[in-house]
Amino acid sequence: MLERAAPPAWVREALGGATGRGIRVAVIDSGWDRTIDDPRVLPGISFVDPEDDFALGRNDDDHDVLGHGTACVDLVLRVAPEARVVPVRVFGGMLETSPGTIHAALLWSIEAGVQVINVSLGTRLEHARDALYVACERARRAGIIVVTAGHNANDWSYPAIFENVIGVSAGKFASPYEFRYRAEHAMECVAWGVEQEVTWLGGERVVKHGTSFAAPNVAGIVALILEAHPGSTIEEVREMLSRFALPAVEPAADEASEAGES
Repeated sequence: MLERAAPPAWVREALGGATGRGIRVAVIDSGWDRTIDDPRVLPGISFVDPEDDFALGRNDDDHDVLGHGTACVDLVLRVAPEARVVPVRVFGGMLETSPGTIHAALLWSIEAGVQVINVSLGTRLEHARDALYVACERARRAGIIVVTAGHNANDWSYPAIFENVIGVSAGKFASPYEFRYRAEHAMECVAWGVEQEVTWLGGERVVKHGTSFAAPNVAGIVALILEAHPGSTIEEVREMLSRFALPAVEPAADEASEAGES
């Protein structure tokens, strides 16, 4: 497991030293490596048919066989160590799934009583847009903040470009608490996702690149904000993110421009 970096002054002062206590985060991904014992990771769910990675099949097998979801869960907990995470498995033996599976996972997460949903994946399929948008809007109206990874090539993808989610692209930073905020961009946050150490299967530490590993840092920060300011709307969360972000730079030299894992 990754050690928590020292929280910056804005966490200690503006957020009262928030740690994510009382906040539940759904991580829609490849699950959690159940060989790693962490009581902060609650029993999850899978929407992957055991016989077909692209078929929807609800079951209790949230065990991660890829490492991707385990990394994302641990990244959330590195920033918000007293949060609780619910793994929602949509990937089976490969990092590919169906829009219907993502949609079902979003709807389940909304009903599961979480305050934050991390989605480190996306699609460019036009036929998937409307259903995913409606699900994200349902989350917004329920007071749930959806944080989603953008396309690794800085191109558009769903749901990252929706206005009812917080979209995240990847850059290189020194801390998971460091990020930039760009109100004029669909993917408004640029967070650490380049040359970032993450926890993989069996607790192995590896260095990965990609928006997938930037989004959980922002989801963790959102968990801190919601602990300090319960019931904040997405607009209020955005205002706080813009306040806590690093100063804007032109051009955004720290932003990743090459593709990586997502």
